[in-house]
Amino acid sequence: MEVEIVAIELNRLSGLVGAGKFDEALSGVEILYREVSQVNEKDSTFFLVVSNVASIFIDVGHMLYNVASTQKGLDILKKYKTEIIEQISEDAYYYNLSNAKSNLVKEKNPFNHTFSTIEQLVEIKKDLWKAIKSSTDGFNTTSPTYIVNLGNSLKQQFRISEAMACYDLVNSFEIDIPQSWINRSETLMMLNQVSHTYSIQMLEQIKEGYEKVIFSEEIPPQWVEHYREQVRFHQNKIDEACVEAGIESDVHDKEKTESEYQQLSDYRKFCLSHNLSLSEHGLYCSCVGSSRDNLTIPTTEGVVGDFVIPMEMVLNRLKSEFSFSRHLYFEYVSIGQDNEVLHDSCFSELFNDELLGLDVEKLRTSFRSCFGILDKIGIAICQLFDLYPPNGMVYFQSFWQLDRDNRREKFNNCKNPGLLALYSIATDLNEKKDGEWSFLKQWRNDLEHEFVVVHKSEKPSDIYKSYDFMGNIVFIKEEDFIEHLKRLLQLTRSAIFSFVFAVRHKAINEKKEGAIYLPNSINSQDYL
Repeated sequence: MEVEIVAIELNRLSGLVGAGKFDEALSGVEILYREVSQVNEKDSTFFLVVSNVASIFIDVGHMLYNVASTQKGLDILKKYKTEIIEQISEDAYYYNLSNAKSNLVKEKNPFNHTFSTIEQLVEIKKDLWKAIKSSTDGFNTTSPTYIVNLGNSLKQQFRISEAMACYDLVNSFEIDIPQSWINRSETLMMLNQVSHTYSIQMLEQIKEGYEKVIFSEEIPPQWVEHYREQVRFHQNKIDEACVEAGIESDVHDKEKTESEYQQLSDYRKFCLSHNLSLSEHGLYCSCVGSSRDNLTIPTTEGVVGDFVIPMEMVLNRLKSEFSFSRHLYFEYVSIGQDNEVLHDSCFSELFNDELLGLDVEKLRTSFRSCFGILDKIGIAICQLFDLYPPNGMVYFQSFWQLDRDNRREKFNNCKNPGLLALYSIATDLNEKKDGEWSFLKQWRNDLEHEFVVVHKSEKPSDIYKSYDFMGNIVFIKEEDFIEHLKRLLQLTRSAIFSFVFAVRHKAINEKKEGAIYLPNSINSQDYL
């Protein structure tokens, strides 16, 4: 194998893909792969070459909707997994793998997905989490392309709050990635459908996303007119909504929103900036309308049914516990250590680096509380949709059991975007589904049943050998515990939103034509 000749050919084929000459690129990469495959000595150069060949097959498969081309690329990645990872890194491997699997998803409309088709999406999401987690020590410093693709995957699974967070993060980098703006606008439109609510600000931001794309240098010129049409379409929607509401469009709305945000309390700004608020408006706007956790199930006259009030009671309980958990997290990361309380506690100095006292107990309690919230969501879903598992035991990450007792079909009969989102979240936490966040559940169990030491340093010192006697001590670095608690809180928040959307969907779809429903007026409790 002449390395220089192969390198030249790979560059030529990549150029063909970039120029939109996909058929020519496909023909060329098939010839190259046949030639390369005949090499007897499969060294590091060979595996680097076949990795690039796989990427071209996958890119062409995407652009031509050619399943055979994508499958060839996927087969190469699977056949030489270990060797390719050694050459291109684990994160690049799983990113390419997710792209290949995405090409093979036949159903592109998320509203047509069922519990029979969602497993493909779960696999893709898992690969993207692997790519992100293996690429960096922090979510905010990983490749923006990885984050956009994760957002796209979460969007397909109706995990709207998490998808929006992905796009907002990438857009905050102020780099030219039009797909982030396009998908953010599409996610807002999906939010409108799933939540059965909208606002003029939502329409403004949908339009703004398409406006950003028009000026992108990464969009083919022939696509620009399509996005201009989207801008015109949504501007008409805004004009109609303003007329209906009897107001005028405000060109200074952004400045007013920023002014209102700055007047919020430090705690509320923290909730919004860390994607921890329970406000639908707060999913996309930080004005005064997002100043409270005003998420509620009945928002329109169509949300009716005997179960709505009982489910609102459940939501009150979820919000109460989430507020507690969130505030404990806020206090730990935002308020300094209380040395007086620590002094009063009079802990023995063992020189073992363990964090003790009221402050760290806030973290531990916050962490455990999240799983209690998730389990309560599981119980409410089982009660509402009659989906209790055969053994009657409900743990959020595992009660689904879709492959037992025809349960997948039973879930399909419910056909509900909110339920699909909840299942997707559960797979992240389920060890049997190879969930990338399943270790969080193990940490929760360890906090309840084992000795867990949260420590500051990379590796805790232990001069007096205080840890030697106990056999099952679990050590967690403080920095990791804080970062993973934030992720757990965001997953829990996403589950709460999805629960609300699931109940609304059921209520609206089961409303009987011509039936008379007595109105149930639900107002917020005010304490000021």
